[in-house]
Amino acid sequence: MTEAQPTSLVRTLASALWFPMFFIVGFMVCYLLPFHAPAPHNMPVAVVGEQAAHQLGAAFEQKMPGGVDVAAVPDVQGARDAITHRDAVAAYDPAHGELFYAKANGSALLMVLQQMFTPVASATGQHLVMTDLAPSAPGDVMGTGLFYCLLALNIPPYITVMMLLRAALSTRQKLLALVGVGAFGAIVCYLAAWSMDVIHPEPVLILIGFLLTQAVAWPTFGLVPYVKQFIPGVAMGTFVLLSMPSSSGAIPKELVPTFFQSLHRFLPLGQAVDSMRGILYFNGAGALPAVLGLCAWWALGILLVVVNQVRARRKRVSDPEVVTTAGTYEHEDDSDVVVDPAIEAPKPRYHHTLAGTVRDVGGEPVSGAIVTVTDASGVQLAHLVAGGSGEYEVHDLPGQYVTVVASAPGRRPAVDRVSVRPGRIGGYDFVLEPEERGRVGSSR
Repeated sequence: MTEAQPTSLVRTLASALWFPMFFIVGFMVCYLLPFHAPAPHNMPVAVVGEQAAHQLGAAFEQKMPGGVDVAAVPDVQGARDAITHRDAVAAYDPAHGELFYAKANGSALLMVLQQMFTPVASATGQHLVMTDLAPSAPGDVMGTGLFYCLLALNIPPYITVMMLLRAALSTRQKLLALVGVGAFGAIVCYLAAWSMDVIHPEPVLILIGFLLTQAVAWPTFGLVPYVKQFIPGVAMGTFVLLSMPSSSGAIPKELVPTFFQSLHRFLPLGQAVDSMRGILYFNGAGALPAVLGLCAWWALGILLVVVNQVRARRKRVSDPEVVTTAGTYEHEDDSDVVVDPAIEAPKPRYHHTLAGTVRDVGGEPVSGAIVTVTDASGVQLAHLVAGGSGEYEVHDLPGQYVTVVASAPGRRPAVDRVSVRPGRIGGYDFVLEPEERGRVGSSR
């Protein structure tokens, strides 16, 4: 018999601590790096007049290379349209020293714009005039209130998935729960934000908030069978660590590095920010593509779930034997889709195996016999179907006494108590007698 090999200390610590270490590094890279010194990166700015636009573009490029993208507009109305159509975050009229902007894009952007254009106006002997074309709601003083409402819809769906994975529910019930929690969150957040004047009364925001919850929940749920215990890193990395700095919610995307800017239009949180701001402050400009993006994320999650169901059913048809053992970390729901809670490290697997054959009194194998193994307290450790030759094999049993029950339709069950030792215990056979004999079967 082979002795069980102890799990190395390094491997144990790595499996237990990888997630908090990942979070520490993730916060430094995804929060401190983009937020510690906000500065313009490819910031779109409109300027009235070709010559003035060329001069300002050259000046900004010399002072902050790659920081500002200047485009010329023919007149003041063109400058206003650039803001309201969301083609630019600022528009400057050099003839009057007037800067058009939208406070709805965030106060952090406003401060940067003042620092940039105050010297420009002073150089021509003018006092900078600031004109807000899209004021934020009265209760959203800093222009970030909407973002914090969306955080309440972006993070809980991931947590809901983690909590539901261990729940004794079918896949359908879990998915319905995701929908229910999303609807509840969307309504509660909308009413709370409205009551505090953080948003204007636009009921369509409830639908967008709901889409955000499903765009996070369903892909997370669908990815579990593929990434297993690493789902916290994958989900949190995608929907939190990368999404928050690229969302343009707390810090406008124009003030973070280009890597995070490039993620803005693709991640659900940024899509939700874009769509809601478009509806609230810009007459719907930019809202539709963002809503379609949220729908695409939800569709991806639905596709993953469907593929998982199909794969599980095909596997069940090709291999009808199902083994579920204690000491493992996975379990199956009633749709046979293996799920993995993945918050804790996997429990150690034991190198203890029990094997044998189930036969009838005539020595013929009993195909399809059920073998159940329980521990001393009655907790089920394994439940499997014997093969075509009556053979069975149970792996990863704990080193202790276990109760083994073999049963089949029309036959009396056989029960025995076994002391499990390291290695493989082979030849542990059961004999099932016909039910009419009125006796319990035997084992050897």
